[in-house]
Amino acid sequence: MRGAQAPDVQQWISDEQTAAIRRVDHFRNSAYCGLDLNRMVDGYVRDFVEPLLRLAGPPSTVADVGTGYGWLALAFALRTQARVTAIEYDAGRLAAAHEIAAILGVAHRIEWIQASIASLPLLDRSMDAVYCVEVIEHTGVHPGLVAQLCRISRDVLVITTPNKLFPVINHDTALPFCHWLPLRMRDVYAAAFRRRHRQDNNLFWTPSRLLDSVAGFRRVSRFMQFNSYADYRTMRQAAGRRGGMGSRCLDAYFAMASRLGSHAVYVLPNLASTFRRAD
Repeated sequence: MRGAQAPDVQQWISDEQTAAIRRVDHFRNSAYCGLDLNRMVDGYVRDFVEPLLRLAGPPSTVADVGTGYGWLALAFALRTQARVTAIEYDAGRLAAAHEIAAILGVAHRIEWIQASIASLPLLDRSMDAVYCVEVIEHTGVHPGLVAQLCRISRDVLVITTPNKLFPVINHDTALPFCHWLPLRMRDVYAAAFRRRHRQDNNLFWTPSRLLDSVAGFRRVSRFMQFNSYADYRTMRQAAGRRGGMGSRCLDAYFAMASRLGSHAVYVLPNLASTFRRAD
């Protein structure tokens, strides 16, 4: 392992592979290029793969809808033997994700599909687990989008997206209440604080709207996508995730919110949830 990493961060990507990935077309000009790629993959394994293994055991098939550069798909391919389907609308990102997977030696384990979430070219209930991570806020607040995700899942569905009710969304401008304003007013507000470049006209979901859209599924996670707050804390401690005063304040807020149990979803900054088919 590299000396700069915490000793409990698993080595998924070698230094040579990291250097090759940073040269991949499209990805090399992205905001992700300079990040610690091994730690990022390790985070996806801890945040999404391991919770699924504890909940339902090893999956045979997994779909990553809105895969981007493929990090979640790669995490599943590296950690499990599942057949992974990676779906992305942007052709450039999809091609880059494919090349990154080839560098890591798992491209043959992943099916690559260019498609929109609004019309997924997969059969009903064809995937053991379906993931849609930080995607639906970019596509519009329409129950039919989530219905597509529900349709292709045989058992597990995991969705993460910022909570519209939360007053600050770091995924967007990080300006208080900005996402509550009409789109044109958001531009004015963001420009006043020199954050117009972060104002992407995202359309955020409320907890009720998301929960009402997952027909035929029940929410089984009690704290974000984790089975419990204790599982979430274990993950953070194992990953060695620490931060400054802001991070400690958020941790304290999460601890208080966890007392609401499954209702914590209404007051957390993200609607991250794990669902299982009930019908």
